[in-house]
Amino acid sequence: MDRKVALTSKNSNVDRQGCEKKIKSGPNVNVVESKTARKNHLKITTFIMEAGQRLKLPPGTCASACVLYHRLYKQYFQSEYDPNLVATAALYLASKTEESPCKLRDVINVSYRLLHRDKPPLEVGSLYWELHDSVANCELMILRALQFQVSFDSPHKYLLHYLNSLEDWLDKECTITSSLSQLSWSILQDSFHTTLCLEYSPAVIAIAMIYFSLTCLGIDVPSQGARHSWWKALCPRSTEDEIQAIILHIIDFYSLENVVSD
Repeated sequence: MDRKVALTSKNSNVDRQGCEKKIKSGPNVNVVESKTARKNHLKITTFIMEAGQRLKLPPGTCASACVLYHRLYKQYFQSEYDPNLVATAALYLASKTEESPCKLRDVINVSYRLLHRDKPPLEVGSLYWELHDSVANCELMILRALQFQVSFDSPHKYLLHYLNSLEDWLDKECTITSSLSQLSWSILQDSFHTTLCLEYSPAVIAIAMIYFSLTCLGIDVPSQGARHSWWKALCPRSTEDEIQAIILHIIDFYSLENVVSD
C-alpha cells in the first residue's frame, strides 16, 4: 500500500492546537463515514496490525490500538490530522494499557520502516527525536481526548469462554473444534478493522464470530430438546438481529478489503 508519513514535531504542534479545539468543542456524535473514508481507515488499521506483529505484541494489544484509533476518529479527528501519527501513538499507548509494554524507540523504528520501505533504517538523530516528540505528544492528546478512559473490554476473553462451553455441544472431533477456534479467532481479529467494537457489546461480537464461523464451516450445533439455541444459552443478551447485522458488517468489510487490495 502507498502510505505517506510526515511525523515531525512541527506537525505535532499543529495537531496539538487543533486537538485542543476538538476536545473543548466535544465529540462528533453524528459521523457518517463515506466508502473512501472506510478505505483510508482500513489502510491505517492494517498498518497498526502489521506494526504490532513486527513488534511481537499480543493480538489483544493490536486490537486495543485499533479501538483507540476508531474512538478518536469517530469522536474528534478528521482528515486534517496525520492518521499515521495517531496510529503509532495508539499502538504505543495500547502496549501499556494491555500490560505488554514495548520501548517507544522500537515502535518508532518499526512504524518508520513500514511507512518508508524504500529508505534505510532510521538512525538516531534529529529526525528520530522529532518523531519521538511527535508520538509522545500525540499520546498525551489521545489520553486527554478520551478523558483517560482507555481501558478496553475485549471480546477475546468472551470468545475463548464461549468456545470452551460450546465444546460440550459439539461432537468430540478435535479437527472440528480446532478449525472453529482458529476461524473464529481470525474473524474476530479482522473485525477490529471495522467500528463494530464501538457499536456492539464484546459478548455479542464474540457470539457473532462463532455463529459466522459455524456457518462458514457448515457445522450444526445439536439443539434437540433445548429451550434456547446455543447462542442464546451462552449469551442471553444477544439477539438474532444483532448477530445478523454483525455478520453483514464483516462480509462488507471483506468485500472492501478485496477492493483495497486490488
